[in-house]
Amino acid sequence: MMDMRENQSELYKKLGVTPGIGPGSQFPGNPEVPKHKTGCLVKLMFIVGFVILALAGIFYLYPLATPDKIRGDIIDCALVGQKDGSNRLWILADGSFNYISTTKSPGHYSTGRKCKFCKAWLYEYDLAGGKVIRKIKIPYQDIIIRTGMFYDGDKIWHVADAYHLDDPKIQTFNVHTGAMIEDTAGFISRHPMLAAGIVKAWYDAKKEFITLDTKDGRTGLIYSVREQKLYPSYSVYYDKQRKDVSEREKYFLCAQDGQQTRKLLYRVKAMQRDLIWNESMLQHNCEHFMGKISSRLREAEAKRMSDMVFLRGIIYHQDQDGAIVIHVNQIDKKAHRIMTCIDREGKTKWVVPQSEMFKKMEINEDEGYFSSFSGTENKIRVIRSRNLVVLMLEGLGIMGFDYGSGKKLFTID
Repeated sequence: MMDMRENQSELYKKLGVTPGIGPGSQFPGNPEVPKHKTGCLVKLMFIVGFVILALAGIFYLYPLATPDKIRGDIIDCALVGQKDGSNRLWILADGSFNYISTTKSPGHYSTGRKCKFCKAWLYEYDLAGGKVIRKIKIPYQDIIIRTGMFYDGDKIWHVADAYHLDDPKIQTFNVHTGAMIEDTAGFISRHPMLAAGIVKAWYDAKKEFITLDTKDGRTGLIYSVREQKLYPSYSVYYDKQRKDVSEREKYFLCAQDGQQTRKLLYRVKAMQRDLIWNESMLQHNCEHFMGKISSRLREAEAKRMSDMVFLRGIIYHQDQDGAIVIHVNQIDKKAHRIMTCIDREGKTKWVVPQSEMFKKMEINEDEGYFSSFSGTENKIRVIRSRNLVVLMLEGLGIMGFDYGSGKKLFTID
């Protein structure tokens, strides 16, 4: 044993290592053994490879394995009736990979949403079979905002406003084949006022028109979807509507005693021009104006449709059979929404409570603006086709209800 230690000591002396300090120790006189970086590089490559495989699985392999699944945040939807009496649901969804990006530099700090694989998916969904019939890819260059779609009784429209890298889009699709009928360039070519190109396109679902701005300075052009006609301004369009003497029926929610949170439901029958001229009074001077409507408007009549007071009520759908109103159970920071269908005779056809709708429709102001009444009211949409009512909450999902009973039929989220 002593011989071994003496031999080791002699070896240390030859190597210049201080006795008692082993090789590789970081002390003066003892050279450091170099560290290899190969292990760290291998780990980094492994992590990068794993991320790539995960993204490939999410965006390529998983979709192949689940072809009937709706992917992405739901933006809008439309119902298309079929010859056999059934309905097909067309759904527009954001298929992008969205993320939050933060940029820092001296004197500058910004945070915003960005996307990779930027695109929208337009789905045709068979409700009876519970499967996707077709999926149409709509490429985008940037995040998707101010985008919508609708059915005009003949074709599907997709309208998107300009944003950063994206120009406005106006596209139409055949509801039977899914083939594109017309793109933005084709729409522009049919209207000489748009010849310079468009810089803005926005669809108003309530008024059923598209607002357009052009590159040569024209602003506020109105394309009426119902008339398939382009007007040079809103005032010209509005003047045309005020000349319409055809008789119409329309449901109004108007403030009770001037209290905007308490609404009463009326059905008014009058000429279209009178409804347009007096719409504001019909909504804000409820009982006082409704009681005198027959004497003030020629051949007009108004009828209160329900004894119910609709707290913060909004008519989300109306047709010849009645109106569907979404209201709240109380005026407070926290409240539940209620969906009520009133038929044209004034009877309550059905009521859907909050528990049967999306939980995100609940109002809870303690959780911020996007859980408040104002932050959610414009994200709700109700459409009807035949015996099906669809309730959509933008960014979350779609529910279907039987129009006859209010029974929930399906949920897509």
